[in-house]
Amino acid sequence: MRRLILSMLLAAMALPAAARKRESVAELERGLSAAIAARKPDAEIARQIGNVELSEQLTEPTLEGLKGQLAFGPESALALQLLADRSAFQDPPSSELLNEPAPDAAGQEAMLAAARSYVAQTLPRLPNLLATRTINRYDDSPQSLRQGDWPVRAGLHAVGTERREISVRNERDKQTISKGFAPSQERSELTSWGEFGFMPTMILTDTLNGKVTWSHWEQQTASGRTAVFHYSVPSSASHYEVLETVSVGPKTSYLGQHPNTSIVRTMPGYFGSLWLDPASGTILRMTIEPDSDAKGQFRRAAVVVQYGPVQIGDSRFICPVKSVALFDAMIDVGSSLGNAPTEWLNETLFTGYQRFASTTKILTNSVSPE
Repeated sequence: MRRLILSMLLAAMALPAAARKRESVAELERGLSAAIAARKPDAEIARQIGNVELSEQLTEPTLEGLKGQLAFGPESALALQLLADRSAFQDPPSSELLNEPAPDAAGQEAMLAAARSYVAQTLPRLPNLLATRTINRYDDSPQSLRQGDWPVRAGLHAVGTERREISVRNERDKQTISKGFAPSQERSELTSWGEFGFMPTMILTDTLNGKVTWSHWEQQTASGRTAVFHYSVPSSASHYEVLETVSVGPKTSYLGQHPNTSIVRTMPGYFGSLWLDPASGTILRMTIEPDSDAKGQFRRAAVVVQYGPVQIGDSRFICPVKSVALFDAMIDVGSSLGNAPTEWLNETLFTGYQRFASTTKILTNSVSPE
């Protein structure tokens, strides 16, 4: 079976940032309201947000509500969006869940059987659509907060954007993320793959030898409720591969160069959640994270994918609309302090879906009548 690979070019190690304060969404809202009422500078509010680790998911409706109620500046608005991205692996607050009874065992099994049928039969028949993939990259590499200041590590910040047109068929049929993969000595980069079919197929296959349990109902779509399951897969059944390139030479210089590197492959057990349409088994959202005892140079290597309806002509398809990949390095406190990141986050957007098509025009040489 093919493997899902989360590829990380881990160029160097650095000292860890201060531990984040764990808060609920309600505590976050109260803290932000107080900060804005006190007219704190935008940069200070952004740092306040960056020091928070949410214990619950900051859902899209709640995020938009906060933006509508409070006047955020550009830095704090970005910090809030990144906090929401990081929280996407948690369950929403209990107040946002549907208070409905769980389906019985037969009903749960029917939903999971429908989901396995969906990944085995429906996803492979998705037509060869074209889409624009935009990757917004963020990391915590040192930055100068003011012109002329010495660079300091101050949390996640934007480091670049990549945009290109992709083919759904090429993405779905790609054998491995390591094709064309080359370790870089000059940049640290996070890459994930599998949104167009392999990731859900892998999870539904691996969980045959794992564990799937009912979690809750959510009002995920305007048309109805969504069934949420939690799952776990042992390393013996896992096809989730994390590939890292790490420095094995002398201590990294401030310029981030490291003459000796080694590729580390890890295939950990993993866990996550699945959001399903209860009638069709269509997968609407999924998360995947390695077990905490995974052997690798990382503390966390996780992916969440959001699917949504795409209308093309008279046809409607369920396609990826957004994914978030994040990677936290396993920090060696004895390592030298360099400019390499210790945390990466990619926000990937899929837009502009259209059918793959070609046109042909036949030209003929004609002789004008005299």
